[in-house]
Amino acid sequence: MLQSENRIGEANANAGAQDFSIIIPTRNRVRQLACCLDYVSSIRSDANWELIVVDNGSTDGTRAFLDDFARRSPIATQVVSEPVIGGTRTRNAGAEAARGEVLIFIDDDCYVHPDIVEQYRKIFEDPTIGFAGGRMLLHDRTDYPLTVNESEVELRFLPGRPVPCGIVQGGNMAMRRRAHEDAGGFDVRMGPGTRFAAEDWDMLTRIGVQGWAGGYFPGPTVSHHHGRKRREARERIRSYDIGSGAVYLKLVANPRTRRIYLPHILRRILGDLKFHQIKIVTQMCGAILFLRENRRHLLDAMPSIEPGGAISVQR
Repeated sequence: MLQSENRIGEANANAGAQDFSIIIPTRNRVRQLACCLDYVSSIRSDANWELIVVDNGSTDGTRAFLDDFARRSPIATQVVSEPVIGGTRTRNAGAEAARGEVLIFIDDDCYVHPDIVEQYRKIFEDPTIGFAGGRMLLHDRTDYPLTVNESEVELRFLPGRPVPCGIVQGGNMAMRRRAHEDAGGFDVRMGPGTRFAAEDWDMLTRIGVQGWAGGYFPGPTVSHHHGRKRREARERIRSYDIGSGAVYLKLVANPRTRRIYLPHILRRILGDLKFHQIKIVTQMCGAILFLRENRRHLLDAMPSIEPGGAISVQR
């Protein structure tokens, strides 16, 4: 039996158990978080859903604010502490604490539309879907149009086929708990707190190769209030290029993903040769940096970086 058929059977076995967990990582942005949770409080859905906020070692009163919010809110709320700094660690910690069958990841500078759970519920009624992302609108039109996707065109990605970079973004994405587990969780060597962004794309490529389908769906919508202007956006774009270079390396180094992604990567590089040569150089630098830091564990199971800096491998 094909692996994707196994995934469908597993999902059908859990039909009707479509509980949802909204996971919001945060660190030292209590004012922005308060606004984010105001929007979360407006969510209306007949589905069972819970809120999980993961505090990543904040020192600005975030924990006291969250404890108070959890006491006052009618929403089923868990406050999770992840003291080791790292955005992907917070997502993994939230997933571990979650009770939902579908995990919805929202950034703390994103404001959800009230129907976001209902929109994701419709998408995950399809048992082949392992991951999905939705629209990210630019909240403040004076901000640089970065990390947004306002397209109203649905895109689907077949199991075992390339998932393009940047279509589904981490500030508004969802995945089945089983898909998250199949992929081994988010790579803690990447994401906020590291030199390598593109951790969301890395995760989706690993879910897809496990036999899950996915897609971009314009229904689930958030407004992204990132506050970045043109000067800061340039540096952020550079970090994304470094991160995508690291993901390129991982995809090409792994024999299982190489045959799927190598033609896709070559097409992207050839397409950038004419007008985006600096992007290609930055991606190459990202690949080299990631290789230098992770040569021993590049193809191992997900490494876990301990507080003291030592790396242990989870097998």
